[in-house]
Amino acid sequence: MVQATLFAYIDGSPMLRKEFDSSLRSLLAFCGLSSRVFKEHNFRIGAATSAALRVESGAQIRPAGRWASDAFRKDIRIA
Repeated sequence: MVQATLFAYIDGSPMLRKEFDSSLRSLLAFCGLSSRVFKEHNFRIGAATSAALRVESGAQIRPAGRWASDAFRKDIRIA
């Protein structure tokens, strides 16, 4: 699995969580969407679910989301 920062600046430095959260809130407001419904954690939920659907093991999912434990398992949402 290739590891890379999903949200980064042109110079390659990663966007800080608070910067991402602020940008997401601004974008949601611009689109007329509620920041109560859409949060930055939704991206982690989506990543964990996507990885689980690809039948990746916990050993593969943990480092991808920087999880130190199996806490990612509560974020997997398969209908």
